[in-house]
This record gives sequence, structure tokens and C-alpha cells, in this order.
Amino acid sequence: MKFKKIGSILLASAMVCSLFAGCSKQEAKKDESKNTDETKLSLWTVFTGSDGDVLKEIIKDYNETNKDGITVEVDIMDNDTLQSKLPAAISTGTAPSFVLVGIEYIQEYVNNDSLEDISDFWDTTGTNEDNYYENVVAKSYVGDKLYGVPMQYNLQYLYYNKDMFSDAGLNPDAPPSTFAELEECAKALTSADEGKYGLAIPSDFGYYVQYLWGNGGDVINTATNENLLNSDTNVETLTWLQELKKAGVSPDGLTSAEADTMFQSGQIGMCLAGPWNINVLNDLGMNYGIAAMPSGSEGAYSAEGGCSYMIPKGADDASKKAVYKFMSYWLTDDVLKEWSVRNGFPVWSYSLLEDEDIKSNEILNSVSEASSIGRDWHLGYEYGTQIDNDVMKPMMENILMGADVKTEVQDAAGRLDEIVSK
Repeated sequence: MKFKKIGSILLASAMVCSLFAGCSKQEAKKDESKNTDETKLSLWTVFTGSDGDVLKEIIKDYNETNKDGITVEVDIMDNDTLQSKLPAAISTGTAPSFVLVGIEYIQEYVNNDSLEDISDFWDTTGTNEDNYYENVVAKSYVGDKLYGVPMQYNLQYLYYNKDMFSDAGLNPDAPPSTFAELEECAKALTSADEGKYGLAIPSDFGYYVQYLWGNGGDVINTATNENLLNSDTNVETLTWLQELKKAGVSPDGLTSAEADTMFQSGQIGMCLAGPWNINVLNDLGMNYGIAAMPSGSEGAYSAEGGCSYMIPKGADDASKKAVYKFMSYWLTDDVLKEWSVRNGFPVWSYSLLEDEDIKSNEILNSVSEASSIGRDWHLGYEYGTQIDNDVMKPMMENILMGADVKTEVQDAAGRLDEIVSK
């Protein structure tokens, strides 16, 4: 397996963190019932799947083995809850010691003065910044200031059910590599009588932008704020998706989480998702494959995602110092290797890429090969979250429900203009 520095790879889950009862203060705390030198840290996160179990195991091992008397207490909750609780917690001084959140929130948090500047992390801990993919680390910077330490990165991959392919007369070792082939396979896999669907088409913003890119379209030029949404190319691509949906290949009103569940249960033959599905599918014993996003007329692209550890505003020096030690621990090859091997996430440490176990891992090879087409879905863009929530998601929901595509694109472009002109 050969890896190289990829200019636009990073990573897309929307991941955040939740209050741990009894440890809500942002400052490092002393446990009076134990050693007075013990430091307790609270971490909020929303790793609700099997990857969350792995995260808790790694943290448990850190708590039991570190020589600094540091204990990290982790709580897991859904993203919406965290996003609603965190601002109030910061303003009242009851925020967690650190959070594990999607990189798409960094710019918004910085705009709201919600994060500590941790630019001294590399020098303070002696961690070699150059050992990690530059493009991965760069997504945690705003300007020349560091506001997060990368925890993982990912892209979206095409998962396909090999048994369903065989049953439909398709070659289970030849997943679709073009949009035309994707359509052909989706229709062949669909059986209304059996309640089987060929392709998940969720309305979530990150699950269709690669279709626009593949045919040469886009939404926004983040460098100039130019609105690119209302184009003939985008209308054509979205009309194709609508027609595909009308053909019955995907359930109505599907979310990305529901798509994952239905694929896992064998109800959907193909879906786009990140590496978080791998453990679940392996545990289920599913006969599945992973391939890169198919290509359109202008190539193949996949939306990047990822998350970083961040420290909410107001942390004292003692707390920051303790959090730095844990974040430095996470960046060791042993921990990154465990995370990648057990969860299927791509490797982004140059030294770890030389590990023989990594080189020989079939799943990581498939994921890493598919990772070469990553593209930034306005991560870190000032208006990114507003565009996702107020422009793209409602547009896609309406289009998938059968609304006139041209009208929806025009209306969405108008809302986009209002946002970027502020």
C-alpha cells in the first residue's frame, strides 16, 4: 500500500460532546477522596456507535496507565443537544475541559469566541506536527492560529452488499465506477415486492454534493463568496437524482443515519457512508465491499470530514496542560493504529504508514485508495453551517419529494445570496 500527502483530504462526521455528571467545571479538578495530585478532565462527545466503545476503551487505558494522575471522564450525547448546551456552559463557566467535535464547527466557534487558542500545543508537548498529513492538520487552524488537535479524518465511500449484487445478477466484485453504472445497479437491486432498495439517497447535505462535483458543478466559491448553485449543470444533476429517486431506488424521507441502519439490515444494496459502518458490518458478518465514489462526467470526488479535540474558552492553565497531555497521547502511533485498525479510519501519520500491520490490512487499503478523491465541502468556511442548514438541506428535501428542480435551485440560490451578502 502506497500513501502520499494528499492536498485536500480530511475529514465529515458531525461529532460533539456532552456534560459528564459531577465534573462540569472547565478547570482541572482535584479528587479530594484520592491522591491530591489527581486531575480530572471532562470530555463531551457524540460517538454513539461502536467507535464510541473503542474511544472509551482507549480513554480507560490512558486513565490507568498515564503517570500524570490524569483521569478523563467521557460522556456521550447527541450532537443537537451538545450544540445547544455548549454555548451556555461556556458563558457560565461550566463547560467541559475539552470537546471532541466535527471540524466543520471550528470556524463558527472561533467566530463566537468559544475556543482557546492552542497554537503552543506542538512546542509545549514536543509533538512533531510534520509527522501528520498537512491537509489534515490544516483544517484545525483558523488563519495562523491552532484551535484543535486532529483526532481522525474520513471521506465517504460506496458500501455495497455483495450478496444482493449476486442475487440481482450483478458481479459482486465489480462495484459501479460511474454514475451511469450506479444508476444501472441501483435499479437492478431494487425490488418493491421484497422491500429492497438499490441506493440510499439521503437529504443530508454531505450526501449529494459529490454528485454535483462529479458533473462539474458546485455550490459556492469559498475564496470569493461567488454563488455557483444556480447553474444548468447543477439542475441537470439534481434532476437526474430526482428521477432516480422517482424510480423507487431509495426510501422516502431518508436521513443518513437511517440509510446506515437499512444498509446494515440488508434492505438497501448501496449507500454512501464513512468508516464508522465497518465495525458494525463486520460484527453482523455481512458480505460487503467498499469502493470509491463513482465518477460523473468530470471525475470522482468525495466529501471530506473529520473531528478534532478542542478546548472551550475559559480553561485555566492547569486544565489546558492536562488536556495537552491527553491530546499528545492520542497522536502516538500506538493509539492512532488502534483507532484505524479497529474502526477502519484512514491513517494520516507518516510514521504509522510504515507499520507492516497497516500495510497488510485489506480494509484500510480499500479505504485509503478511496480516500485519494477527497474534496473540501466548505469546511471552515464562514457561512458553511448556514449554507448546509438553511440552503442545501431544505432544497434537497423538496427535490427528493418531487418539487420542480429549477424552482428549488433558484429559491435556494436566493437564500444563499442573502447569507453571503451579509
